[in-house]
Amino acid sequence: MNKRTFGGIRRHIFRHMIRATLKSILVIVVTFAVFLTQGWLQETISRNEREIIRLYEAIDVFGQIVPNYRSHMPFGREEGEVIRRQTIDGVIESGVAIDIYFEALTPWALVTREDDDMTILNETLDAIAGDDNVFQASHHRGVLNELIALDDLDLFISRHTSGDIMQVPGVEMTADSVMIEFAQEFDQDCFIYTDDNLETPIPVILSDLEMMMHGFELGEIVSIGYDLNLAEASRGQVRAVIIGYHHGTTMTQTILVPLSAWEVVHQEYLGFTTLDFIIDPVLNKNMPANIEVIEEITSRFGAGFMSLILELQDEELRFVVQPMEETLSLLWLLYPVVIIVSMLIAIGLSFFLTLQNAKNVAVMRIFGATRIRAGLILWVEQVILCVSGLILGIGFLIAFGWGFGVLELVGIAGLYLFGIMVGSAAGIVTIIRHSPLELLQVKE
Repeated sequence: MNKRTFGGIRRHIFRHMIRATLKSILVIVVTFAVFLTQGWLQETISRNEREIIRLYEAIDVFGQIVPNYRSHMPFGREEGEVIRRQTIDGVIESGVAIDIYFEALTPWALVTREDDDMTILNETLDAIAGDDNVFQASHHRGVLNELIALDDLDLFISRHTSGDIMQVPGVEMTADSVMIEFAQEFDQDCFIYTDDNLETPIPVILSDLEMMMHGFELGEIVSIGYDLNLAEASRGQVRAVIIGYHHGTTMTQTILVPLSAWEVVHQEYLGFTTLDFIIDPVLNKNMPANIEVIEEITSRFGAGFMSLILELQDEELRFVVQPMEETLSLLWLLYPVVIIVSMLIAIGLSFFLTLQNAKNVAVMRIFGATRIRAGLILWVEQVILCVSGLILGIGFLIAFGWGFGVLELVGIAGLYLFGIMVGSAAGIVTIIRHSPLELLQVKE
């Protein structure tokens, strides 16, 4: 094929495309629409994937270790004082939880002056035990104090403030805003204890009401009497220094002490009442595995003074993210179907439009074109129209910001172009099998 012949073929192709305007526009529009639909579907999948990842990283799933109330509560312990230290250490070491908060409760304590001896504590508890068949410290809160041992004041404040409590399962709202005021020579960093021999006073924080009722002063040394099970052998007394007071709370009879100090006092007898945490959002996507890890810790021998269970507040994951994941899975199933249907559309459309050009092939044959050359001209015309539609579709995808990867773009465009080629080739083979006279008699 010389240069002149090639130029004539090129002019013929473009002139025919212009003369057959509606057919040319149809091929371009269908190609554009099909490619744009695939781009929209891909963008929808990508957008859903990004949103799911964002939600997984943004949602806080609260968990709490609580007693299994179907099991037996050990005698002499207040309800909830059941978690052992080894369980807390296990949750910390598991790596699946953050913002781990735990506190121990001594329900029977009494704050007195430094020079008071055990007599006041013994007389108070003996009187209460004599009056009640079943002793419950909460019924005598006007006389006795509740003591909470903890190691993180910031988490204590957040867990006992109404704005956060509604999100934490099992923790009752106790205040609108817990506030702690420290003595001039003390601050939050002083709320620690490192004396294993209890020779130095334990730093404590009393309620403002307790300070006022007893006339205590900030920085004053006091005595804290405590009891495990009302037996005199289990009663004790430790010296403490008042480093601050808390207010803005309904815990008017509550003493706050460092957990490290109270573990020295009670040793293996100390029971934890609260253990809650947030599942690390990075691990939210694999929640069943996280649950399995925590449940394995709670089921270990000696995990608590009674049977423990995990309560998880994961409704947002189950009712928001999981349906989105199901929708995403459906879209991924739909994606290859759309590609296959697009290729079938390309084959069918190019095949039937090629048949519509039977008379054009007959004219070319009459004027001396060979079957192969006439078929090639018709085939190139269909490919040019298809490529034009693809280019238009890619331009719109870029304009809308719907991005394909390079490999995806080449693959999808290539499949559609392959369909056009196959359909056109099938139509051309069907046409060139007939003589020009037979083609001229075909009704379009």
